Amino acid sequence: MKYALLTISLFILSISSYAQEFENGTIITQRYDTIANVKIEKLNDVKSLLHLTYIDENGNEQKPAIESVKSYTRGDENFTRIYQSGEMILVKQITEGKKLNLYERNYKGSTTYYVEKVFDEILKVPSSESKYNRFLENFLSDSPEISQKIKSKELQDLKEIVMLYNKG
Repeated sequence: MKYALLTISLFILSISSYAQEFENGTIITQRYDTIANVKIEKLNDVKSLLHLTYIDENGNEQKPAIESVKSYTRGDENFTRIYQSGEMILVKQITEGKKLNLYERNYKGSTTYYVEKVFDEILKVPSSESKYNRFLENFLSDSPEISQKIKSKELQDLKEIVMLYNKG
């Protein structure tokens, strides 16, 4: 009896772990076509940069090549393509601000951040601590108070720095 209960429990657990979760979203293709009111499969951030599966208006499952997608929203999340180091890459938008946007890319086991002054270039945030502070201090030099706090290492958290810069 215990063996049968254990087998049934494992079966139910394995089925539920394969259940797909979808959220409402919109897709914009490289040709600027908009595919609205679709259900987009909820994946982790790494897989979301590599694969896209959605259910169209007719209930059919679609799997477009990720290279054909310019951007997409899934619930509250926004994934967009940026131009960096001579190539177009897909990133997750962490912060959309009036002055500064923050993007994140989880790829091959590492997380890379990109900052963009609105209507300006997008730059990769260095991962080494010594370059990180100097980069942010120079990049945000038009805000002396924030720049000074970065220099003195009073401000270290990138998301907090972006939030404060957008407020100022």
